[in-house]
Amino acid sequence: MESTVIGLISILFIILSISINMIQSKQERIESKLNTIIEHLGITDPFIKKIDDEMKDEIIKLVEANKKVKAIKKVRDITGMGLKEAKDYVDKL
Repeated sequence: MESTVIGLISILFIILSISINMIQSKQERIESKLNTIIEHLGITDPFIKKIDDEMKDEIIKLVEANKKVKAIKKVRDITGMGLKEAKDYVDKL
């Protein structure tokens, strides 16, 4: 009886894990397509508008000083971006 319950829980866990992976994969594809559309239309990200030239120079200096984590944190603090978006922004500098 106990092994049956453990087996069912294991199966449910596997199904849940597969479902989560599928959802994440679909979300990544949707985000990629949206980014392509946004880029094609020339729409600027509203977050990036919050970064003026002075801030951008400061962020670049942090990256050049091997303080990439601090640069990402600064971008997040200024713009409210998520971690991935801020990291992508810093990587493009």
